[in-house]
Amino acid sequence: MIVILLLLTILHTGLAAIAGYEEVENSFLTKLGLNRRPVVEKNLKIPSATMDLYNSMSNAMTTHFPLPGLHTTSANTAKTYYNKGSTPLNTKSKKYRLQFDIDFIPEKEQIKAAEVRFTMLNNKVQRNEEFIHVIIHDIIQPGTKGVSKPILRIIDSKSINMSKVSKSESFDVTPFIERLSKNKFKENHGILVQCVTLSGSQIRLLSVFDFVSPEKTLLLVYTDDGTSEKSTLERMMQRSKRSVGHSQKRAKKICQRYSMYVDFKEVGFNDWIKAPPGYEAFYCQGKCSFPLASHINASNHAVMQTLMNNYNPALVPLSCCVPTKQSLQTLLYVDVDGKLVVKNYPDMSVDECGCR
Repeated sequence: MIVILLLLTILHTGLAAIAGYEEVENSFLTKLGLNRRPVVEKNLKIPSATMDLYNSMSNAMTTHFPLPGLHTTSANTAKTYYNKGSTPLNTKSKKYRLQFDIDFIPEKEQIKAAEVRFTMLNNKVQRNEEFIHVIIHDIIQPGTKGVSKPILRIIDSKSINMSKVSKSESFDVTPFIERLSKNKFKENHGILVQCVTLSGSQIRLLSVFDFVSPEKTLLLVYTDDGTSEKSTLERMMQRSKRSVGHSQKRAKKICQRYSMYVDFKEVGFNDWIKAPPGYEAFYCQGKCSFPLASHINASNHAVMQTLMNNYNPALVPLSCCVPTKQSLQTLLYVDVDGKLVVKNYPDMSVDECGCR
């Protein structure tokens, strides 16, 4: 991945690409799991919930999404889906049907968790009601008016203290997404949100949640594409080592790490990679000459190869200066289906260099 980014930085000049850029770009897209360059609609708004998720993961120590209350385990990808804009049974209804624009999840991605996030409204009238109870139903089969009632399954519920309302509330809808996935998303009738009170008084859902603005009612699905890394102490410590470099000057030309900032605007990716604007990837350069210094972090094979090169340089080449430890980078981007994705990619930045 580091090599591809380095080539992109070299090949791309402004808005025009020179020979070789397209091939390297396709290689980078393939590494990200994309089969083509995403096309982004104009005036795309990034929901605050998606940006908050990105910010929370930008300093993550592993590719996992360690989210409280959700069994995200090895999930390294989060996709955002919008409510299509369903309407309540009536304006004073305590029930509201939501339908999200999800109709496909790649087979290689394993579903780990899913949640819906609702933005709360600051309605002072509702503060008189101390608690409300919100129930989330999976609509297994919709009903027919005057003929049959809908078949519902409760998948989550929560009591909310209206005197201490937060900015948003989250509900676990993993069973809903798992059912849709098993049926190839052919029976997506949405979910039904029900609001009841302890006192039995009427509360309109539209006075509690902002179901009108699409970006205020979101479905987040967490998946594992098989590239997740296990959380180890060594991996967690790598992030703190990234700022530590060798003190030797470039003039010595020994194997060491150098700065390489990847600016996504410069390489032509800023239209679909929304955050970060760029990041420090670093690269390795320098000679692995005999004798190898202790800080070079050379393998046993590299030591022997360097020794043999010292005796017969025409027969045995020097060992190579390469990354020996790398760390992840979180990206917020738009995929080929127009969905916002937060994903942790491993091996995006060099932590240490050595001779191999």
